[in-house]
Amino acid sequence: MSRANYYQSKPPPQQPRPIDEVLGSIVERAGASPDLNISKLVSSWEDIVSERWQGHSRPIGVREQVLLVEVPDGADASLLRYDAPDLLRRISAQFGPDLVRSVRFRVAGDGRGGKP
Repeated sequence: MSRANYYQSKPPPQQPRPIDEVLGSIVERAGASPDLNISKLVSSWEDIVSERWQGHSRPIGVREQVLLVEVPDGADASLLRYDAPDLLRRISAQFGPDLVRSVRFRVAGDGRGGKP
């Protein structure tokens, strides 16, 4: 005796999904690494910082929980230094308290980089 063949409809083909959507869900389940959070911090800088920082600063990176920010001149560094506690609160709210503990400034005109 033979088995009956049952008609099974094929599921509709899946549409391609953006890689960051697929990887994002995997990373979230696994727990984001500090390097991934640093990358997100740098890539979404303009969305994280207040208007005062936008266009006047560029994140360079994070080393030992110190965020290095490049600014066009010393005057911007002096002004933004007063807003550093607010920036740290914003970063902590988005990425947790252990990613960045302090901010250091580097003036772009000191020969180590271009204008932010």
